Amino acid sequence: MTFDAHKQLYVPMGVGLVVFRDPSLASAVEHHAQYIIRKGSRDLGSTTLEGSRPGMSMLIHSGLKILAREGYEILIDQGIDKAKTFAEMIEAEPDFELVTRPELNILTYRYCPEKVQEALAIADPLQAEKLNTCLNRITKFIQKTQRERGKAFVSRTRLEPARYYNFPCIVFRVVLANPLTTKEILADILAEQRELSRDEGIEDEISILHQMADAVLKQATPNARQA
Repeated sequence: MTFDAHKQLYVPMGVGLVVFRDPSLASAVEHHAQYIIRKGSRDLGSTTLEGSRPGMSMLIHSGLKILAREGYEILIDQGIDKAKTFAEMIEAEPDFELVTRPELNILTYRYCPEKVQEALAIADPLQAEKLNTCLNRITKFIQKTQRERGKAFVSRTRLEPARYYNFPCIVFRVVLANPLTTKEILADILAEQRELSRDEGIEDEISILHQMADAVLKQATPNARQA
């Protein structure tokens, strides 16, 4: 079993581990050299990618000793609860779309006006591609501008949601691991992103987005009446 300790065990990036059910299986990943960790040596570096470099695994050992199971349980549970809370906050805002629900403490979302969400729900592949292309530029603008302002930072990533015909969508990516993060802070982040959606730097893009959404909804209205 492999495990990335960076997120849930609160240690720096690049700290991971592999756990074997049978300790003897560790020999399957051994590597040796004539000048160090020779075959038969008890140097543990022979079974790690780090070799003779600094033992990052000691950070995991230290965390387990200092925080222990109870400490990690508190931190992880708090992160999961905050992610659920933030997801509920996003869903309560008509101008934001929750893209992926949190399973642990990670979720994704984006600025997406309610009318645009309605249009995406009935759009054909070409219409959805055009709407999402526009949303991608808006999301990127909001994320970069918020970062440059320096008050808050939310990272971004790219997903390919099945409901949008697997078209690449740029979204905000949130990892709620900081125990000092409050609901008020999360509300402030959404408020600033909503404010940035009205920035003159993105005004034309927002206007185009609404025009495309209106066209999709208008096209669907006669069909609905006929039905």
